[in-house]
Amino acid sequence: MIPTPIKATKPSPLFTLPESFRHPSIINVKRTLLACFALAAYIAWSLGAWEAFLIGTGLRPKLRPTVLLAGDSLTEKGTNPKSNGWVTLLQNDYTRSANVVPRGLSGYNTRWYLKYAMPVIREEIVSGSYTPVLITLWLGANDAALPNGSNSEQHVPIETYRQNLITIVREFQTLAPDSKIILITPPHVDDMARHRRARNNEGDKKGVIDRTNEMAGKYAQVCVETAHKLGLPVVNLYSYFNDMPKWRRNNMLGDGLHLSTRGNRLMYDQLMDKIKSEFPDVVHKLERWQAPNFNRLVKSDPWIPDNTDDGINSTRTLRSTSYLNVIS
Repeated sequence: MIPTPIKATKPSPLFTLPESFRHPSIINVKRTLLACFALAAYIAWSLGAWEAFLIGTGLRPKLRPTVLLAGDSLTEKGTNPKSNGWVTLLQNDYTRSANVVPRGLSGYNTRWYLKYAMPVIREEIVSGSYTPVLITLWLGANDAALPNGSNSEQHVPIETYRQNLITIVREFQTLAPDSKIILITPPHVDDMARHRRARNNEGDKKGVIDRTNEMAGKYAQVCVETAHKLGLPVVNLYSYFNDMPKWRRNNMLGDGLHLSTRGNRLMYDQLMDKIKSEFPDVVHKLERWQAPNFNRLVKSDPWIPDNTDDGINSTRTLRSTSYLNVIS
């Protein structure tokens, strides 16, 4: 009798999905969910969620601390060394330790800044060009242009100005959640100086002023209120200058609107006082030198001649010790 061969049987899986779960529509849903997860991971990466990980693993070098200065012409003109601009003073302070990035755009109000400047800044931060540890936001002088004045095109209604400030701050907080933010109010306006300038206007705008100190004060108040609402410190330049005698405060302006050399110095002083009082930890980061003072190297790493030295090249091996982040 010939034995019947035993047929090999395929082992049954430990777990079998119900037929309904193997339907093509279910598989498509899974693929869609996987694609959504991949997209979310990419967005998180783009927004800098992996920044600390990359730095920690050495895949991305640790950048110098950055101070971002967002604003209008009061910030842009602050880069002018001829008027001892407040931005140049800040840059001079941090030459050895931090980058000061001015993003002041002359003539801009909060509406235009949101629409045209913030996308550029967003790309800079998201791409990793810099991650600010401190941001100053100084807008409002152009928003406060009179709605019936010679520069009415720049006017932004006061409640819109309030909301725009909030929107800009919220975006900065999303882009750089660890960054500290300081708001700065519009400064005062020299009414007489603006009247004199209005005489040079042409056509229908001749003799028509563009701004007043009173109007600037209303926007300054909204800036202060917004800072308090958001829990942010504010430099109230409007009150600071208006507390001075009229003759003195008007000397702080060069054309009735923009800061003079004296005004730039006082603006710098007010800002530095605020930074030091509100964010001492940030001050420490900003003042920390990346390379030591040469006086320290004279003692620790001097040139030592030897008998084979030709007066130009020393045979001494250079030390490979890294001096990054060494305090002078």
